[in-house]
Amino acid sequence: MTVDLTKAFAFSIITMMALVLGEFALSKLMKKKVFDFSDSLTNLACGILERTIFLLFVVIYYASFQYFYIHFSIAHIPVNWMTNIILFLAVDFLWYWYHRAGHEINILWAAHITHHQSEEYNFTLSFRVSAFQLIIRMFFWLWLPIIGFDPGITTLIIGINAAYQFFIHTRLINRLGILEKIIITPSHHRVHHGKNEVYIDKNYGGILVIWDKLFGTFEEEKEEVKYGITKPMKSHTTIASWFHYFFDLWNAAKYENGIMSKIKIFLKGPETLSNYYENHKQTEVKEIKADERLRYYFITQFFIIVMLFISIYYYIDVMSKEVQYTIIGFIVFTTLSIGFVIDKHNFALPLEFMRLVLMSACTFIVLYLLNLSSLLILAAAPLVLFIPWLLKHKDALKNSN
Repeated sequence: MTVDLTKAFAFSIITMMALVLGEFALSKLMKKKVFDFSDSLTNLACGILERTIFLLFVVIYYASFQYFYIHFSIAHIPVNWMTNIILFLAVDFLWYWYHRAGHEINILWAAHITHHQSEEYNFTLSFRVSAFQLIIRMFFWLWLPIIGFDPGITTLIIGINAAYQFFIHTRLINRLGILEKIIITPSHHRVHHGKNEVYIDKNYGGILVIWDKLFGTFEEEKEEVKYGITKPMKSHTTIASWFHYFFDLWNAAKYENGIMSKIKIFLKGPETLSNYYENHKQTEVKEIKADERLRYYFITQFFIIVMLFISIYYYIDVMSKEVQYTIIGFIVFTTLSIGFVIDKHNFALPLEFMRLVLMSACTFIVLYLLNLSSLLILAAAPLVLFIPWLLKHKDALKNSN
């Protein structure tokens, strides 16, 4: 990934966060509830963790495109406006089948289900994805450089296709007239996220609606959409969000007789787990929400990690590897731990203390590596500012259930 692309990505994140705030403000003006605080934090945590892993993975991603283009491509297709249009259609076509496979094959659904867990529908939902999808997508897109499309242009158009997905995750935009017949709109994608029986496994398209109409998976938005998955997951941890269905598949396979029956659990559709859920799955615990007393605390912590996340991409050309990995380590730990704090696990308070100590340690290391010895005193700021805040409201982290 070039420096220009990383800076562009940093600005895109700033733009998306601004749009999230704009959507929140507009929803308040319209007196329409489209945000849940705890749910939105989980969406952001999943997105930040996935994009942080992407930063480490993207070199492999692009290098794979280059390798297959150089060594295995059928031809080297010239880059011009006509081939770019063909490439755009090919990317969108492959997106449809990648997306559809992610709903119809259990092992792929285990990676994609994270994006469907939220029972709200807003811009933050576009961030709620699993890093496992990075690997899966690569195998779908590898056909393009093998056919002969330029890896750089292919990566760019895939990025455009993915960026478009952000704008269709909103309830504040209604029908778009004639555009409803051409492109995937917020209305079409709301249907896709519905757990209403009529909406399940519909509207897989990325940008163009033609693929759903061609392959019989199109459905218009008629009845009110009920968002989420049919077996709700109440935890706010990224670990549960990313792994819970993998565990369900593993446990369901254990009850099958014979190796082929066990393998089929992973390769068939989600409906194959219905018997497992009915006979073996324990009742879900009651959902726990982030305590109102810690709302501004959580907002502050997420603001910090979002700023760090943006800085990693924006300053990657001047930031040493040691500084990058220190910041990445803190971001990863925060996105993994913050859900346990929201869920008020028994170890939430000591875990958050540990995270604040880690924040201080990472601040010290970064300032030292940047030769800013005169500012090392700032490393104590997280402990001085946030620990008294936590101690004052420690009861807000206790689970009463």
